[in-house]
Amino acid sequence: MYTFLLLAALAPAHAVDCDTLPNPVYFPATTLLESLLAKVSPVLADASLVGDDQMTIVHFPLSSCITYDLHRGQEPMTGTAEYYLPDGTQETCDMPAGKEIRSDLSAMDVGGVTCLGGEEPAAELVEYPAHVETLGFVVPRNSSQTAITATEAYYMMKFGGEEGREVAPWTNPDFVLVRNPGSSTQLTVGNNIGISGTMWSGSLRGHDGSSDVRDAVIAENTTGNAEQVVGILNSSKWEAAVDDMRVLAFEPFNGCQGAVFPDSTSTSRDKRNVRDGHYPIWTNLRFILREDGAGNVLTDNGPDAAARARRLVDLFTGEAEIPALNIPQSVIETGNIPPCAMQVQREIDGGPISPFEHPAPCECFFLEQNGAASGCATCTTDDDCGGGTCRYGYCEER
Repeated sequence: MYTFLLLAALAPAHAVDCDTLPNPVYFPATTLLESLLAKVSPVLADASLVGDDQMTIVHFPLSSCITYDLHRGQEPMTGTAEYYLPDGTQETCDMPAGKEIRSDLSAMDVGGVTCLGGEEPAAELVEYPAHVETLGFVVPRNSSQTAITATEAYYMMKFGGEEGREVAPWTNPDFVLVRNPGSSTQLTVGNNIGISGTMWSGSLRGHDGSSDVRDAVIAENTTGNAEQVVGILNSSKWEAAVDDMRVLAFEPFNGCQGAVFPDSTSTSRDKRNVRDGHYPIWTNLRFILREDGAGNVLTDNGPDAAARARRLVDLFTGEAEIPALNIPQSVIETGNIPPCAMQVQREIDGGPISPFEHPAPCECFFLEQNGAASGCATCTTDDDCGGGTCRYGYCEER
């Protein structure tokens, strides 16, 4: 089954075998990570880096729960993968025939408990939360719709336009553009509307990837059907297409403030309502390592591969840094939120939101990168910040 999925999802094969690349890290990961890997992978592929920092990320872009199952079951990786050259050129490589190579780590946008339907993962599968991804409902620019409630979304996704259970104007399931039951986008949205993404109506129009949903939404601007169209996407996709689509404000169950956008307004990019807990449709990217009881990374590809996998996770989660790579900036540039800009957190997918204080906050840097840094003071050292801390060129409270 997994061989078919890999072959169907990826590009045509090229001549290069993946195991001939310098310091490969075999990495099945959510398709939502592609834009971030496009920024990070070329930096780490640079031959001037030394030790565990220099690596070729061999990425298999798949739905979250499929990547999890591949890594959890240690299925041999097959088919074609993506990687980047140091100059930013994306290439593909083939997994070598007759040689079984398994993943070093995986990444997904939901937790293992969600993928396993509530079952606790094995102790060796350790999750490392990283940046926050915002998701939501989108419509073509020519739609007049501005908001949706959790109740409306529940009826729309569960019943798919059944007579007597329609949600106007989204009554035709052919124009309700979703993903698939293994997609983190669908699972995350489902966690916030009271109906699991694995239980949505089969009459809705499914898609293999987020880019397919984006393109389908945009295409309806010129068909006369825009008013009937709604899709589910992540912010990196809709922010890159703001001239062609809009995100809807969302009112959660028992919401006391009505519907709110992810940002403070429909046109800003400050993610204020995500970062302070008012907008609930968000999730953490999770890296998954297999570890023994002492915390050592387990991989069939040897100790050097294990060290690279650990280093990659440490870089993405902020436990390590290298001068050539600014992970928070790359995360922001792809429409996501680094943990240092968050004021809330979650323990489980779709669960209660609680206050959070990052030990090294970067709110002013986040706002500046999104064009909303009014009131933030620039700095070169901590002395410029009157008792605060200079971080990424801006004064933070601590």
